[in-house]
Amino acid sequence: MKNTYTICIMLFFILKISAQQESFTFGISAGANWSSLKGEDIDNLSRDGSAKRATGYAIGVTLDNKTSNYFGLKHELFYSQRVTTIRIDDEINSVFDSKFKRQYIDLFPVSPALYYKGFEVYTGPYLGFLLNASVQRKDGEGNAYTDKTIYGTGQASGDYSQKMDAGFVAGLNYALPNGINIGARYIRGLVPILENSESKHQWKIYNESFFVTIGYKFNKK
Repeated sequence: MKNTYTICIMLFFILKISAQQESFTFGISAGANWSSLKGEDIDNLSRDGSAKRATGYAIGVTLDNKTSNYFGLKHELFYSQRVTTIRIDDEINSVFDSKFKRQYIDLFPVSPALYYKGFEVYTGPYLGFLLNASVQRKDGEGNAYTDKTIYGTGQASGDYSQKMDAGFVAGLNYALPNGINIGARYIRGLVPILENSESKHQWKIYNESFFVTIGYKFNKK
């Protein structure tokens, strides 16, 4: 975990320093996301494979390297909270809805982008570093509590969360002349997010998120 924090802090300062170079434009943005889960093994986590989108949030920094009028490269670093509503059957309580929460540092190292009249379309690779994970459960008396053991480690018993995700991002932004921009992006993870520590079996369950953001770019004079 300490290594993950160190990597993310280093990446932030690298982006900040790079923003001082003439070819880069620095920006900040924040917004909401709606996250779900995909894959054939979802029913091992949620009753009947139910995985409904719930609202989370995100905040991050962006570097745009516009190499021509119509082409450039994006480099981004975000913090995101992702929430999915699942259904739990613990054989003690009746089936109930639960919030499955994850917090990630999302890195988009380089996304080729096309620009035209304020519009920007981009796609590229995505890396996610899991900071924590939790599931809402109920005790024998029906009282709700937050269970953080799903974050886990390979030494613990049962299922635990993979600490790194990877996949792709695709997005669309529109920039106003005053520097304000609005955007939408789709993220699809391709790495199973859960593994059983005893059998070492990785469940085929993958992250899927849709983000809407608003931001500001500090255009160079």
